[in-house]
Amino acid sequence: MREVARLHIQTLPHTTSSKRGVDYVAGLYKIVERVGYVKTIKREEKIVGVISGIGALILTLVVDPKWQKKGIGRELIAGLVGKQYVYTEGVSSGFYEKMGFSRILQLGRTIFLCRK
Repeated sequence: MREVARLHIQTLPHTTSSKRGVDYVAGLYKIVERVGYVKTIKREEKIVGVISGIGALILTLVVDPKWQKKGIGRELIAGLVGKQYVYTEGVSSGFYEKMGFSRILQLGRTIFLCRK
């Protein structure tokens, strides 16, 4: 999980969990894996994308900046079946809408989306 944690921190350095360091983030992913899922995509023997969630709720989706806009996020989403929910800030809501998600609620900058 340390490689997953490093990718998370690289992609989302502004989050509270990222600021706590690799061990903390790796611990969070271990907990999520016990009760939900953590799926990765590798390219050139390196993890370049991660999606995690519990039940129908996507918790994180991160893609190495060098691999963004190359179908990694689409591949991660495509691996999920059934109804899915996600919440995000406006900056990535467009990606989720392209993946078939619809806005169901907005609270301030946080947007809640659903894909049936």
